[in-house]
Amino acid sequence: MAEGEYVQGSMDITEQKATFNLFYTLTKWGTVLVVGAVVILALTRTNAVDCAKADQAAAHLNACGKIVHSAEGAEH
Repeated sequence: MAEGEYVQGSMDITEQKATFNLFYTLTKWGTVLVVGAVVILALTRTNAVDCAKADQAAAHLNACGKIVHSAEGAEH
């Protein structure tokens, strides 16, 4: 074997392993935090509109950019 020829398994890869483990850990916990935040936001979402009244619900839908078609009082 020539001088300086690579021998599989002879290289010290502890830094590469540590870097990968850090990346994996940050990715895992980052994903858990983002999913948790989305779940908390979905569960605690509140509306200032009382949806029991149809006119308030229609105004809320219009404010969100959704078109509500109604037979009466439609202004264009």
